Amino acid sequence: MRMRSSLGLMFVATMGALACSSTGSDQGHDAAAGSADVGPSGLGGRGGTDGTGGTGGQAGADASVGAGGSVGADASVGTGGSAGADASVGTGGSADVGVGTGGRAGVDAYSDGRLDGGADVAGKSDGPGGTGGGTAGAGGHADANPGTGGNVDAGTGSGGSVGADGGGSVDAGLPPTFAIDFSTADKSRFYSRADNGGSVTFGTANASAADNAVAELVFKGSAALGPGDKLNPDFATEIGTNQSFGYGTFRTRVQLAQCNSSEELVNGIFTYFNDGKDHDGDGLIDNSEIDIEILCSDPSIISLTIWSEYTSDTAKQGVSRVIHTKTGAYEDSLNDSTSLGSGTLPALKLTGFPDPNAFYEMGFDWHASSLRYFIVVGGNEITLWTYTDAKYIPSLPAAFLFNVWHSTDWWSSKGTADYPANDAVMRLDWFRYWKE
Repeated sequence: MRMRSSLGLMFVATMGALACSSTGSDQGHDAAAGSADVGPSGLGGRGGTDGTGGTGGQAGADASVGAGGSVGADASVGTGGSAGADASVGTGGSADVGVGTGGRAGVDAYSDGRLDGGADVAGKSDGPGGTGGGTAGAGGHADANPGTGGNVDAGTGSGGSVGADGGGSVDAGLPPTFAIDFSTADKSRFYSRADNGGSVTFGTANASAADNAVAELVFKGSAALGPGDKLNPDFATEIGTNQSFGYGTFRTRVQLAQCNSSEELVNGIFTYFNDGKDHDGDGLIDNSEIDIEILCSDPSIISLTIWSEYTSDTAKQGVSRVIHTKTGAYEDSLNDSTSLGSGTLPALKLTGFPDPNAFYEMGFDWHASSLRYFIVVGGNEITLWTYTDAKYIPSLPAAFLFNVWHSTDWWSSKGTADYPANDAVMRLDWFRYWKE
């Protein structure tokens, strides 16, 4: 977690704002028990593996399969059948991005709601299903609404989760590798610290949580302190995993800490590893860090950063995107300074976000050659950014952390943001990780 400058509002990087700080780099983490994605019902044509289409079969509700038999790459499949990579489906778009009516693309391929070789298991849906939709793959919780298609780069919208080859989550229909619901403290899995006088409490009752229990990270406020007091993550309230995680899907559900618009706290949700070594021999210290940072003063601004190297403020390698969710405007940058482009995307205008009383599911899919950030708003999973230059994607396993800390250098504050006068609380419902 590091400071950035973008759109005239992003802040200047400082070494002190390193994501986890030196005290947290070797620490660990918990996660929440998950349930798998919901797939549409029916026994659709069996999906091929990366290019081999289905074998026909019975379509989901209100859908019929096209000509049976297996189809090769770039061949088309009728409505309802699922296709492998590079094979286009009938209604709903191309495989690995969206699927036809009643169908669903999986890690390699799905058939309508059924995992290859597995039985359908009833699941829970976060939103209304599309044509045919109701039964889940093993383990159930819908990450997106199964519907009639969807676009991976603009978010899944009414479409379902897509396979890894299409840039989507790898967790479709699979139980998580690591999961925790924060109902109890488990020092073997998570460490905690509150170096500003705050506190960390597990198992606090909360009716909005999936299991009525959350972890609370309390940042201790003080009216006597000013902008320059207890700056950077050295004074964070924080928890992190004792275990490191490599490529895969990371999901969590959180309620963000709040403060007045004249004050500032950073809500940090991120991976972090830096042991001071140059593992790849390129002359820079490797820094495995994937950040989601949201401010308490203006949580409509989301900052996303990917760091692969960090020796100093002038010797580093990272890319970032800042999103203004009120308008859908975004700006991408390299190493805190060089613009990589900007624009406005309708999918990034998040109506109703943020609700200060709501929990939000968010996270990222981390692969060797791509990294996709997402958030769930109004029951729809929205892709915030898909980055595909492998040079800037970290490769070393890292711990997963949550923290809240005071900063003055974000956005338009220009070093003047006050220390929060009152306590601020980040609440964690669950965390899940699916290994690639």
